[in-house]
Amino acid sequence: MIGTIQPTSKTSLKLQCLTIAKGDVKTAQELYDYLAAGLETLPDFDPVKPTFLETTKNTADGILQWVRENKETLGEGIDFVKGLISKRNGGTATPKTPLPPIN
Repeated sequence: MIGTIQPTSKTSLKLQCLTIAKGDVKTAQELYDYLAAGLETLPDFDPVKPTFLETTKNTADGILQWVRENKETLGEGIDFVKGLISKRNGGTATPKTPLPPIN
């Protein structure tokens, strides 16, 4: 049973020790003291999981930030695809720089 302990916080570790000790508080306390000896950085309570809306917002923010950072590369890719489509349809690709005037 001890192999199934997965402490995510001090509170969850205490509850798991109490479950393993089958309600015997003294045994659970001894087990907790033994296991928690090297876990000083363990938080007191489990961290709150973000809601679906928060997760979605964070994901969208990350995607928008990536698009902002890679705007030029994306533009070049779009121009490349437009050129391929134009060549496939028999047209010519538009040059990136304007042609000089004909005199």
